[in-house]
Amino acid sequence: MNKGRAALGSVRARINRASIISAGLALLGRAGLDGCTLQAVAADLEADPAEIEEHFASDDQLLTALAQDMVRAAEGAAAGPGWRGRLALRAQTSRVAMLSSRDGARLFAHVASRFPLAVGTPDAVAPLCEVGLALDEARVIAQALEHFVIGWTLVEQARVEPSGTDSSFDRQLDVLLDGIAVDAPSPAPGPRDERQARFQSKLWVFLRNARESANISFARTAHINELDRRILLLLHVQGGMTLAQISLACGVDKAQISRAIKRMGEVALLLRSGIRSPIRLSPSGKQLADRLQRHAELRNRELTFGISDEELQTLSGVLDLLLTRAIALFEQERKQAASNQRLETVAFQDLVDEGLPDENGVAADRSRVLPPFVTLCSYMLRGGALAHKRQTSLSNFETWVMAEICRNPPISWPQLVLALARDQSQAGRTVNHLIEIGLIERTGRPGRRHGFFGPTEKGRAVSQIIEETAVRRSEFLFQGIPADQLDSFMTTFDALTHNAEVQLDRERAIQEMDRD
Repeated sequence: MNKGRAALGSVRARINRASIISAGLALLGRAGLDGCTLQAVAADLEADPAEIEEHFASDDQLLTALAQDMVRAAEGAAAGPGWRGRLALRAQTSRVAMLSSRDGARLFAHVASRFPLAVGTPDAVAPLCEVGLALDEARVIAQALEHFVIGWTLVEQARVEPSGTDSSFDRQLDVLLDGIAVDAPSPAPGPRDERQARFQSKLWVFLRNARESANISFARTAHINELDRRILLLLHVQGGMTLAQISLACGVDKAQISRAIKRMGEVALLLRSGIRSPIRLSPSGKQLADRLQRHAELRNRELTFGISDEELQTLSGVLDLLLTRAIALFEQERKQAASNQRLETVAFQDLVDEGLPDENGVAADRSRVLPPFVTLCSYMLRGGALAHKRQTSLSNFETWVMAEICRNPPISWPQLVLALARDQSQAGRTVNHLIEIGLIERTGRPGRRHGFFGPTEKGRAVSQIIEETAVRRSEFLFQGIPADQLDSFMTTFDALTHNAEVQLDRERAIQEMDRD
């Protein structure tokens, strides 16, 4: 019996992410892309498929990891000067990685993310934006470059016809880069508007303060959680709404909204005649919503102290535009994730023309300032999570952990757990995984609680991609907004941020007095 347990422990010990990737690469070289599946890897390792699925939930996740490992193995050369050098290195590294294994080009063409080159390979979009190209133009060029490399290498590996030597590839790559150079504007780009670039991070801080303050304050009126409160106030303003309309207005997925509706229906706060019927407030729900609305109006007046009606009107107009664009961007990311397609250019006007909310707007609660900001932040975070997944293959929580670790490294374990607001087991599993794939490293005395964590060189490269992606998405949302409206919006937003801090300090003080 003891020998059997020892043998089982030995098998489990060797089934980790690294051993699965190693087995997957060997299988890819032997059986090709069609034969490279989780089941086949499990058979090669003589392991239960469930053990493999603990590390990779699907074949696509495994294939993405294989492609990234091939890229890491192909790295080495330094990038040449400027945007041209960085794009050339990206193309050359990609080709070397694809040629390193049977069906390598087919693998890279199959992978859902926009080329699995997140770790250590120059971004193709950022250097083009730096020389003045618009983001959508830079993405078109980056995609053209990627398609060229994949197509060249597919021919090379298929041996349909001789594709030439490395010098032939370099010459044709030069022709493509020369064409890009013709389109690239010569004037140096102006300074980046840091207000736009940092808007998402400032929005998160503003909402964190405002929501904490609101939760303390509303607890004195009714013991009800934030989402339920938002739904009650939304229905109070809008009247009957379907589940889908509430989900869109709140920026929360339908499953969470459905649970909240069921929860409030069980205590007779909401009425619904059928599964697809509009949801309305019951008499007791309306009574509670009236109390919450009066409380919310008082808080709204405090939050908008020192801000004119004209400034609030401009704020609302810009918020409508940002929310429309954030929803469009989220829908684009969601559709790509659902259909497993490669990245396509996001052109907001095209998305609006297709019928996404613009003139009709989103049915957010306009009687208060905070709800549209909450909905905007929700769509920005949800769309950003999908974009980061596509760019780096990291989950939303893994991206969050990387951002916190890279914010001011090294960070201690207690500080990290506090910043993440998660239990230690979830944080620990994620940190161990990030260490395992070489993105972060631990220093300090033995024992996790005594450790300090910081990014590796590859981790810093991933962090830069995460940060740059967030910055570009924020800037994209503000494209084309007139300067006077943008200035008014940012000034008003700063005033709201200050007032939210004052509100929170007061609520905390009242809370302390109530405890005494």
